[in-house]
Amino acid sequence: MKTDIAVVGSGLAALTAVRALRQAGRDVTLVWPGLTSLYFLAATVDVLGYADVGAGGAVQNPSDGVARLIAEHPDHPYALAGLPALQAGLALLLDWFKEAGLDWQGSPTRNLMLPTATGTPKPSCLVPVTMAAGDLDDPMPIVLCGFAGYQDFAPELAASNLQRSWAKGSRRVTAVRIGLPGFNPDRLFTSIDIARRFEEPSFVTEVGALIQAAIPAGPVRIGLPAVLGLTRTRDIHAALMARAGHPVFEIPTLPPSVPALRLFDRLRKQLQETGTELIWAAPAHAAEVHNRRCTRISLKAAGREQPLEARAFILALEDWVDGAFRAGVHLVREPFFGNVIAEHPKPADRTAPSLFSPQPYAQLGYRVTDHLQPADEAGTPLADNVFIAGGAIAGYDPSGTKSRGGMAVATGYRAAQEALAA
Repeated sequence: MKTDIAVVGSGLAALTAVRALRQAGRDVTLVWPGLTSLYFLAATVDVLGYADVGAGGAVQNPSDGVARLIAEHPDHPYALAGLPALQAGLALLLDWFKEAGLDWQGSPTRNLMLPTATGTPKPSCLVPVTMAAGDLDDPMPIVLCGFAGYQDFAPELAASNLQRSWAKGSRRVTAVRIGLPGFNPDRLFTSIDIARRFEEPSFVTEVGALIQAAIPAGPVRIGLPAVLGLTRTRDIHAALMARAGHPVFEIPTLPPSVPALRLFDRLRKQLQETGTELIWAAPAHAAEVHNRRCTRISLKAAGREQPLEARAFILALEDWVDGAFRAGVHLVREPFFGNVIAEHPKPADRTAPSLFSPQPYAQLGYRVTDHLQPADEAGTPLADNVFIAGGAIAGYDPSGTKSRGGMAVATGYRAAQEALAA
């Protein structure tokens, strides 16, 4: 199998790289190793929420925050990708969302503070329109509404936590629960089950009436778990607000994330409709390199190895989620060049004692050159036509700084430009 440029990955970095390459008129093959990381991670695109792991104050302007980060840490992945790559990548993403029929909003110059399912404020840069009314810069009181028998969102817990961190003066947070028509509280049901029912207009009308009856009249906004449909979210959101009589916003819950399902399904279909070749459920490994150029990689498929040849390769894997690394008892290897990226005499050295401390394993990844090529310990490229993007780059903790989405977009876009030049 041969292609012009092969992109390996299942997350936002891979999608950004493919979109940039397609816009440049190149033939691209996207190798999707397995379950997408978007289901677990992407409900918003977080560019930079905190300047450092454990930092107290949230970043107000992500672009300015990234610029300071680059100036202070010239070896940071954001510095390697560059601020122009981040800005161009975010613009590309918003245009793509609009073309694919997704309603998102945001700007790299401002973070929105949105409540999480546990009631903690979280800074986000690009968000679905259905979440925007939850911006905590708005002092309007909030009512968090849960559903009887639904286990992935406890409005009482979220309201209690948000009350402590946000509520003061006219800012108030309360919680209510309503029963959902057709759902037995004694039987297990999921976010996807509810989202499917919201596709029915009669269900939206019934739930809106129940919300209106449960909430006193007055200027309040309603926070619901993110279950407002899978395909008709814009219409469902508007109809529910009209029937409930209040602004409504969604709050992402436990994976699989319904907003991420919407995002992935729309972008996947749009890629297929525009001629991108997708290879599904085929983990990639074993790069063949001659004279510092990768000629092929191997795909695992139905009991056999399938070679894939290309002029350039982008490895846009999201660390542990989609198979970027192979962890043994003491060694962690990457699967393409077979290099050891970490050695731990004690396996427990990979983690910190506290769940809330920076985790050593989060810093593991590929060493890369200034052109995002994988490099050896001396900084020499392992292959001149291979480029790394996403969470598999070493040296940063995207979770602690709330920067995973922005880092994926910036490195995915920059890797695409490097692949075009190669």
